[in-house]
Amino acid sequence: MKPTNIHDLNSKAGCCKPPMICGYEYAGATIWNGAGNVAADADCGKWSNDPSQLCYNCDSCKAGLLGNLRHEWRKVNVILIVTVVVLIWVYLIACSAYKNAQTEELFARYKQGWA
Repeated sequence: MKPTNIHDLNSKAGCCKPPMICGYEYAGATIWNGAGNVAADADCGKWSNDPSQLCYNCDSCKAGLLGNLRHEWRKVNVILIVTVVVLIWVYLIACSAYKNAQTEELFARYKQGWA
């Protein structure tokens, strides 16, 4: 699948590699060679081979982080919704059992009085 615009190209990059549109050549895990096409994107000028810096200030890195967070929170939201539904179900059963116990106690009093 070929990216359709610059934002798609940038979204394929992460914090440890420069955006593809910059034109850097891969040399190692965090080492990329070449001058890069700084005019192509603002992130191209922010890239550094310094392992403590890399591309952490790049917009593509921030977008990737937000995308991952959204994906993880969707999973958490599903778990939370299921948990709330289960807790409501348990609460309703407990309330029903409590009312039933009170009704039985009430009938027991009347039964003793009539016998």
